[in-house]
Amino acid sequence: MGRSIKIATVYRKDPIDHFLACDMSLIRWLKISESFAERGYDVDVIVNAKSGLPATRNLRFLSYNEVDWSRYDVVKTLFHEGFDSLCSSGGDRHSFIISKLGSVVGHSDQTEGVHFFNEEREGLFETQKKINERSRYITILTQQSRQLWEREHRRTSNLLFVPTGVDRTIPPPRENPYGAFSDKVAVYIGNLYIDTQKEVNLLWQTRLNSVGRLLRAKGIRLFLVGHGNTSQLDADAVTHLGPVDYRRIWDYQYFADVGIVLAQGHVQHNESSKIYYYLRTGLPVVSEAPVPNNHIIQEAKLGFIPEYADDRMMADMVEDAIFHKWDREGAVNYMLEHHTWDRRIDVYDRLIKGELGMD
Repeated sequence: MGRSIKIATVYRKDPIDHFLACDMSLIRWLKISESFAERGYDVDVIVNAKSGLPATRNLRFLSYNEVDWSRYDVVKTLFHEGFDSLCSSGGDRHSFIISKLGSVVGHSDQTEGVHFFNEEREGLFETQKKINERSRYITILTQQSRQLWEREHRRTSNLLFVPTGVDRTIPPPRENPYGAFSDKVAVYIGNLYIDTQKEVNLLWQTRLNSVGRLLRAKGIRLFLVGHGNTSQLDADAVTHLGPVDYRRIWDYQYFADVGIVLAQGHVQHNESSKIYYYLRTGLPVVSEAPVPNNHIIQEAKLGFIPEYADDRMMADMVEDAIFHKWDREGAVNYMLEHHTWDRRIDVYDRLIKGELGMD
């Protein structure tokens, strides 16, 4: 490849310990960074921590107060928070910024499919305007978000489509975390919002309670794995196991019978990253119709898609999914062929090398 291409990846100023929490945004940051390093890029992951953090081949962790942004060929930010962190540390005038967005918001609270409101939405929209002005490329997760961006910001030629990926290699099954329970296991793995999207948080707690009660009547126990505001959960309907270290999360999928996904509303722009991870372990998925990346379930042929907010239909489909005979190995192979992190890096690899004249 000639000289090594230097790239900085920027999210928010979180301690490195948080990388291993079951938080998909932080996992994405680390996995994309690792994938760049595996391709031979010289990668600095910029964190709010002291220098001397563990490094691997081509990858190191660097604190903000050590950064010289002019040393990098490319700066890649993750979500609105990553671009805000870049701005606050003086790197937002770099000539080659790639900004990845998890959500895209509109200029008003009436934007259908966007579940951020008032000051929270206004702040995100202001960040989007800066991203539009200062980024060479912008990465979007779903086609719905891409269409909204094009309407709001009038830029189309610099948009990239790079959804969530999955690990190519994962540990084998080890210990059953549900061993103390005799019921069939439905699991919801993911974090419930704390300081953001409070309306969605309340909706999901209400829905989990409702679905959980219906499942208990069928001899199926609903588990929640993740952190967040769970103050309204009914412990008789949902068994909350709390947050789990990312290195241990696989067993919570291997030993479950079905994974569930709730939509944010009748219309949703954001993808659900948990779908990719359920399917990676061969876990059947029951995901509500508005979730944009449900097509992955259909392509993997491992799950069902109920109508939105029909809790009885969801509970019935969960039961059906548990007892259906699936080609789980075929679904895993599909994920490995199409949806691993190294496949996601292909888009960036071609783009960066082409832009820098190094392809």
